[in-house]
Amino acid sequence: MRSEVNEKFYAEIEEQGTVMDYVDDEFVFIIKDEMWTEFELNAFKKYPFGFDFVFKYDIPIFLLTIEDAIDTSDFVFNVYDNEYPESLYQTFAKGSGYRCVFYLLDAQNIVRARKVVQLSSEMSNGISKCLTKQRDSMYNEQEFLCNLEGIQSTWEPFELQPMALFSETIK
Repeated sequence: MRSEVNEKFYAEIEEQGTVMDYVDDEFVFIIKDEMWTEFELNAFKKYPFGFDFVFKYDIPIFLLTIEDAIDTSDFVFNVYDNEYPESLYQTFAKGSGYRCVFYLLDAQNIVRARKVVQLSSEMSNGISKCLTKQRDSMYNEQEFLCNLEGIQSTWEPFELQPMALFSETIK
């Protein structure tokens, strides 16, 4: 499913902050804020942004940094949140990679900006390997939430960037 700029987002996002999922064979990253300034929207559309992937305590964390516009945002992913298709765990050939759609939503769930990108095969294969490891590990929701709380109380998202296993600049 897709939502275009200036349209209502296809799903109701209730709280401000970040949300991500894997839908229709692509990652969907959403940042919801009360409002977006023209500067932030233009920066999102025009400036390259940093995309980092951290795998700490078997928790996949995606980091997004848009230079001079948005602080580093973190997106936590858990393969146990839904039943995901096997395409989530695939191996990518050179020149292919995960497709990602980034949305900026305002308080009324209106899409203020959208960007579609494809990650490199190297980064995608690294992410896929970590997601497979998470899927194949024993899962205890309380332990996952405890580890996540520990990560989030210890480090700000920008402090996790040096721990990234994979990083990419997206234009």
